Amino acid sequence: MGGTGRGTRALVLGLAALVLVGCAGSPAPARPQLPRHGSLTELVSAVAERQRIDRTARISLRGELAGAAITMKFTGEGVLRGVGSDVAVKFTQVVTRPDADPQETGFVVLPDALYLLQPGRHTAARPWTRVDRSSTDPEDQQLLAQAATLIDSADPARTISRYAGATSITETAEDVIAGDPAVRYTLVVDLARAAALQPDPAVRAQLLQQVRSGLTQITSNLWIDQLSRPVRLVVRQELPGIGTLSIMGSYRDWGRDVEIEAPPGSQVR
Repeated sequence: MGGTGRGTRALVLGLAALVLVGCAGSPAPARPQLPRHGSLTELVSAVAERQRIDRTARISLRGELAGAAITMKFTGEGVLRGVGSDVAVKFTQVVTRPDADPQETGFVVLPDALYLLQPGRHTAARPWTRVDRSSTDPEDQQLLAQAATLIDSADPARTISRYAGATSITETAEDVIAGDPAVRYTLVVDLARAAALQPDPAVRAQLLQQVRSGLTQITSNLWIDQLSRPVRLVVRQELPGIGTLSIMGSYRDWGRDVEIEAPPGSQVR
């Protein structure tokens, strides 16, 4: 849930009233029983199990990075299929900056392949680039890192379990999202503890740098429905020396058919 730079580019993830109206003289419909998971382990397990059942979802993303030196807004639409290491994502992101044309980037991430449609190549004869997952080229490594961040951000189970040993549920509350009842979970990541538990040296160094710069924790809110399906995820964090990053991801149409395929070979270079 944390991180900036490549992850930000890659991602570059209202309270409605619920009115129950019954027939005259009839009792109001019973309110659905909402899940209350007492620990992060229970929450992750319930979300992952529901995701294994549903398999698919549609994703909408909007966010902003605002600071003294940079202002950037981004929106995105896509679809998700699978869970864990079998996740596939198709996603289109538009990034806007002041005094610059919007930049649209397309991603197709399959378990065995990554395809990228970069800004400025939409009208090219072969607009898509296939990135070799075994490549040691620095540019390819950067694109692979973006894809990894995209998958982490698109997959709600992976997002909330990324720093599981350093994440706590600090609050749960009933809420309403798009007219439907939901439970809001407030999740807090202790970055110093996350760094201490992180086995990957590169990720640990990034976390420690954030801690040294003054960022000690990341707070996010996850809303799930009565079936433990994620419906909204909001992250807002201060990035010392950069600005404030705000991201809201919405999930809908769980279990409905989606199409995620590699671009036609004639369009790939």
